Amino acid sequence: MNIRALIILLLCGALIGMLCGCTTQEKEAIDTKEQVGNKVEMENYKVVKDMWGRDVKIKNNVERVALIDFTGTYIKVLKIWDMDDRVVAVDHSQKKNEFLRVICPRIENIVDVGSSKEINYETLASTKPDVVIIRAFVTNKEREDRYKDMIQKLDEMNIPVVILLHPTSFDKPDVKTMWEEIRILGQIFNKEKEADDLINYLNNYVKLISDRTKDIPEDKRPRVLLFATPDYMLGPGTIQSYFLEEIVHGKNVLKEGRWLKTSPEQVLKLNPDALIILGHAGYVSPEEVYEGKDTGFNWKLVQDINAIKNRKVGSLGITEWRATIEFPIGLLREAKTLYPERFTDIDPDKEEIKLYKELYKLDDNTLQEAIKAQRYRGNPH
Repeated sequence: MNIRALIILLLCGALIGMLCGCTTQEKEAIDTKEQVGNKVEMENYKVVKDMWGRDVKIKNNVERVALIDFTGTYIKVLKIWDMDDRVVAVDHSQKKNEFLRVICPRIENIVDVGSSKEINYETLASTKPDVVIIRAFVTNKEREDRYKDMIQKLDEMNIPVVILLHPTSFDKPDVKTMWEEIRILGQIFNKEKEADDLINYLNNYVKLISDRTKDIPEDKRPRVLLFATPDYMLGPGTIQSYFLEEIVHGKNVLKEGRWLKTSPEQVLKLNPDALIILGHAGYVSPEEVYEGKDTGFNWKLVQDINAIKNRKVGSLGITEWRATIEFPIGLLREAKTLYPERFTDIDPDKEEIKLYKELYKLDDNTLQEAIKAQRYRGNPH
């Protein structure tokens, strides 16, 4: 090989080395940039798995949240955690909830974005939520498709959506799914410990009631009609029936269905041993039932049923009967109606006051307003 060829060969090698070096350096720079980007992404965002098994990427620090939740449960949880000031939008049912107006007065000024049936997406977007949390009530394909449509529209607007499921959405309702809802809320708002504390607080009531009634023989358990005002019966497909049968240990007179319209003729035919009045469309007291008043349902026509003749009627307030924070008080009222001899040491009214003070931190004046709101008369017609 002559000298010229050798020089050319050496120069080509050097050039190739330089090019390779540049490529390696550029690759290292890109890798470093990606690592920094991933680190920033991890620091600012997290992934939460919702109750439809969807992985939802949300901000680590959620400061603005929209709540589509007809029961008002999630704003109550945030109130308990002193975070309700982060709620920027709610559905119409929460805006008109008398009890929520008392325990969370600022709801009056929170933006109303319609109902789960008809969301005002433009208004919702204007509130600039970091995430929308929906408590879905999925009992048929039509409802499921409606929620899926909501998710698609919000995804197109680049707004994260977390779906949580009301217990009656499941074929076999169970209180454990309520605990799952609270745990996921804890993950969203970095309140995991507080979520566990709240679950334990509520579950202590569940255990107390269940422990006192679980040994009652099947043939000694009263047949109970769960009556939701103004004129509905609740069947075994509801969380309320689960509460009755699995925690209070009574027996639902109905063998199938969820929400069923009823009539005096049907109630007479069922002839329940006990009657639990759920304040769905307004509170109705046992006294009104015993007196045969017309509250949207004419109680005068069913005075011959065993529940009324034997004075086995109990009434639950407008939120106490729902799958929400106050449900343990409703269960205490229910249990004391069915088995008064087993709960002589417990006054549900006093437990109601205790819960409002310990969870919502209400002062004495607001406390009385909350008690009054729980017995909201509504418009049963």
